[in-house]
Order: sequence, then structure tokens, then C-alpha cells
Amino acid sequence: MIAAMEQNSFPALAITPYWASVQEDLLRIVDLIPKGKMGFTPGEELWNSNGILIHVSDARDSWMTRAIQDGEPYPNIWTTARTREDLKRELVRTFERIQRFLANRAQLDKVYPSDDPAHPDRDGHWIAFHLLEHDIHHRAELMQRLALMGVKHEIDL
Repeated sequence: MIAAMEQNSFPALAITPYWASVQEDLLRIVDLIPKGKMGFTPGEELWNSNGILIHVSDARDSWMTRAIQDGEPYPNIWTTARTREDLKRELVRTFERIQRFLANRAQLDKVYPSDDPAHPDRDGHWIAFHLLEHDIHHRAELMQRLALMGVKHEIDL
């Protein structure tokens, strides 16, 4: 399958407008979480809302730095994202980084070698869809947190 991917040029991804709506929802969720509730988690073994939001940005940075090697640094936001404004800044910064990747046909068509023998090599299209799926998953997780806190969000999926 990878050999076929190397020979074919796939169409440019037209997921950016939809992904932008997911991004807008994530930014809105940051503002909807009640004051003093960023640390809320429904269970000890589950991440709190703050950790989920950092994880979303961190995963974007990780893929862009380690797999894509887009030339931008990998900042450790686990130690610097402390406030709502920090979380929103990182979501915006990393989404802009993803948008540059989505606009780069060569990066999307390229096959990136895996450093883990248990995982196959992946092309940029797979990485893009994986990151979109990741954002959607965590948006749903955060929406569940809002519901458990009794927050009406009116986010339309």
C-alpha cells in the first residue's frame, strides 16, 4: 500500500474548513469551562480539562516536529500553559501550524518513516486525518465534561 501511495498524488485535503469549526469549538470550550473547574475530572484515572487541552496542542506539535519535521521547534507547553489565555494561544498557534501543513502538497504526499517497528510508515494524508480525528475525539470528551458540570454549550455537531 505504501508503494502505491508513493506513486500516486492524492488531491489536496479539503478538510480545513471543517477542521476550523472543530478548532472554534475547542476555543469556545476553554471559555465555557466554569472558573475553578479546569481541574475537574470525572475519575482519578482520567485527564482533567486542562490536561486534555494541553494534550491537543502538544500532539499537534509532536507530529509536526517529529514526523513531518517542519522546521519549527517543539515547545514544552506542559510547563508553560497555565491560564485560559495560554491554552487558547497554544490552540491557535498549533492550528496555524497544522494549516501550513495542510496547504503543503509535498508534505501531504510524502511518506514518513515510522521509528516504531509496530507501526507502518504513514503519508501526510494519514497524519492529517489522524490529527483531525484526535481533535474531534477530545472535543467530544470536553463536551462530556461540560455536560457533567451542568454547562449548556449549544455546540452543534
